[in-house]
Amino acid sequence: MTSTAARPVELTGRIVRPGDVDYPQARRSYNLLFTHEPAVIVFAQHTQDVVNALIWARHNGVEVRVRSGGHCLEGWSTVDDGIVIDVSGMKSATIDAVAGTATVGAGLNQLEAVTALGSAGFAAPTGTEGTVGLVGATLGGGFGLLTRLFGMASDNLLAAEVVVPSNDAGAQAITVDRQHNADLLWALRGAGNGNFGIVTSMTYRIHPLTQTVYVTATWSGLDDLPAVFEAWQRCAPNVDNRLTSQLEILRDAIQLIGVLASGSEAEATQL
Repeated sequence: MTSTAARPVELTGRIVRPGDVDYPQARRSYNLLFTHEPAVIVFAQHTQDVVNALIWARHNGVEVRVRSGGHCLEGWSTVDDGIVIDVSGMKSATIDAVAGTATVGAGLNQLEAVTALGSAGFAAPTGTEGTVGLVGATLGGGFGLLTRLFGMASDNLLAAEVVVPSNDAGAQAITVDRQHNADLLWALRGAGNGNFGIVTSMTYRIHPLTQTVYVTATWSGLDDLPAVFEAWQRCAPNVDNRLTSQLEILRDAIQLIGVLASGSEAEATQL
């Protein structure tokens, strides 16, 4: 457990403030419709940087926003006049093949996590957009193209390190699993992206997987949409659980995307 008592602290990590040359880029998030000007942005490198930032925010009475991938469409990854605690630099991945688990830093995006696990012959379900932060996707559920076989990302979340306020106006990092703070683990695994603390690392159940087959089918225009949608809706609940698919409706096309886990190209085409 990392903790700091209720005393004034200095911000640590990479600190960016208005007027710094890198401030315009540091304050940007994915959705450029929302423009905010935080008083300070902390790019945390270690858990203690997050602890210090939360204590600083409490002592100074400013609003806190947490950011990893920054993809929140509503613009909640940043704030005016407050502090943004950015964990995108906390990138790590430790795989325990015997236990079937992986512990990853909160800075990994989904592509980085998939790549790290895949290089070791494992997978965990994530969402489908590589640049989205893994933590945000997991806390929101995490539906992806391995979900039918392995469940949602949140289903595979076993433990987390979370920075939370302490009663003395300080902050501390706590362990969250089935034996410690189990109610918080329950919340992180399905409470709809609620903010219960600042997640700095997560431990996942991982699954052996060395091959997937990626399949797409495209219809030009939207004339076939009613028939395609009806057929997809009827077949998807009954198809082999190794195949997960999603239907994307574009401006001038319909695209069906599917991934078959541990199967052949011929089998994927037939399914």
